[in-house]
This record gives sequence, structure tokens and C-alpha cells, in this order.
Amino acid sequence: FKKSRKEGEGEGDDSTSGGYSGPDEIGIAISDEQGAAKKRAKGVKGKRNEAQIKLHHNDFGSMEIIGQFNCGFILCRCRNNNLWILDQHACDEKFNFERLCANTTIHEQRLIAPLPLELSPSEESCVLDHMDIFEKNGFRFEYDETKPPRHRLSLTALPHSGSGGDGHRAVQFGKEDVGAMCAILGADGASSSLGFVAGSGTGADGSGMYGNNAVRRHGMTSTSAIDGPSIVRLPKAIAMFASRACRSSIMIGTTLSQKEMEVIVRKMKNVNAPWDCAHGRPTLRHVTELIGHIISDERSAIQHTAGPNLAACSQVEDADDADEDVHV
Repeated sequence: FKKSRKEGEGEGDDSTSGGYSGPDEIGIAISDEQGAAKKRAKGVKGKRNEAQIKLHHNDFGSMEIIGQFNCGFILCRCRNNNLWILDQHACDEKFNFERLCANTTIHEQRLIAPLPLELSPSEESCVLDHMDIFEKNGFRFEYDETKPPRHRLSLTALPHSGSGGDGHRAVQFGKEDVGAMCAILGADGASSSLGFVAGSGTGADGSGMYGNNAVRRHGMTSTSAIDGPSIVRLPKAIAMFASRACRSSIMIGTTLSQKEMEVIVRKMKNVNAPWDCAHGRPTLRHVTELIGHIISDERSAIQHTAGPNLAACSQVEDADDADEDVHV
């Protein structure tokens, strides 16, 4: 895949506004190896010809659903008569992932007593300037201006992902995540004064960007929202959302009706980055150009229809010629 974004495209489109982080379209280079091979066989230096097949972000809204393949993939034809194969699980997962990132307000666990923090001046200012973001991620603070700088903030609540009794794995959050969030929001340095590097660690629970594909791809940037502006999320939260989106999505092996396939494909129009899932798995691949097959089928149909008529006309003409020979 060659990803590109054209200037001016997508303007005024709600699906590409706000915190959009992906390209408006993808371009795929298709090489004509057979034509070049024939030229080389004739002793002619043949260049490798490449054609650019493009799929725009809005094309998901007008795709024709052809059917399901192998209970895991959806075959579609776009407006430019190209055949695409979509991974039904990856498509549904990406929609669910962006929806969770955009709309989920993480539960907060109130603390018995305020937990004092020791932050750098930059981090303290960062928290005060972005209090809404911290609250969206489940943090609550108490501010005491009578205390000296760096010690004026105390935690009164921490993010809480649940006990895991609902089938979801519980993720633990702590005061070190305040420093991680400050680092993501641009506080001085990549490390917080609490000694925590944003996205560090190797835990599959999202404690670090090195052990989880979703965190590697999204952990250090703002997470795109489906219906609104970007929301900054902690690496732990991103990994949690990616895991829950995966488990709640339509699985490979599930038979889908025509209506269900259409719902999955149409939803991709409202996804900001529909080209791959949260873990990096492609949501679609180009199969072939259909225009050549369509023309060939039409010619075959014409020949099939016209063939018997031409043969009958030819027989009539032969009979008339024979009659003329007899009279002569």
C-alpha cells in the first residue's frame, strides 16, 4: 500500500474533521509484469508499467456488496470497478476501537485520603492547563495554593477499569500515570519527575509501548475520535480499548447476511483511519480490476446472443444461393 493524502480533499466532510489522523485515501501501485516480460522476450527493453489504484475514504459509503468469502471476508466493488476484499473482523474491530477511544469515560476510584504528588513545574502547569483531559481519563485532583510549587496537587481519584468480573482484564493505574500523561501532553522531557517514561515497559496490559502493537501505533499520539476532536489516552487505556474492541467484534468464521455485511462496510466511512485495525492488521486488500472482466463478459454475452441469429441468417443465404443455382 502506498498511502497518500491529497490537499483539499475531504474538506467539509464530517468524517475527516476534528482529530483525523489518517490519510483520506490509499493508492496501490499495480505493476504490469506480464507486459514487460513479453517485451523482454522479443528483445525489447520493457519498462515495468505501474498503475495507481486509489480508494477514497468516502468510497465505503457507495461500495457494492458482492458477498462473503470463506466466512471471514467481504467482497466489494467500488465505484471505479475495482474488486476489494475486506477483513470482517478487522473492520469491525477498528470501528469499535475508535468508538471506545472517543466516547469512553474511564471510571474513577475515589481515594480514602488525598495522595500528594511531587511534580516538576512544567508537569504541574500541564495538569492545570489540561484538567479536562485528565478527568476524561479518570483522574481527579485537589489543588492547594498555600503549598510550595511542585507540591500543590494531590490525587483524590485514580482511573479504574473494573474488577475483571465482567470478563475484561482489570488494568491497574497509579500516580506514575500522571507523569506519563504529562509527557504525552508535552511537558518538559520524556520522563516525569516520578521516574516514569511515558509508554515504557513491556507488559501486554498496556504498561508499555514495546509489548503491545496498539500501544506502539497509538500510544504516543492523540487517539482519533469518530465524532469529535482527538482525545489523549494513556498507553494502558489504549491497550485496554484495543483488547476489548477485538473481543467484542465479529469473529472470523461468522456467517453474515447481506444486511450485516453492508452495515460493516458502511461503518468504515465513519472511521478516521479505516485502513488497518488497532493492532496493525490490514482491513482490506485490492484483488483485481473488474473493467476488463466486465468488457469480456459483455462481448461473450453479445456473441452468445448474436451467434445463433447469424448462423440462421447464414443458412438462409446458403439456401437462397442453392435455389438460384437450381433455376439456372
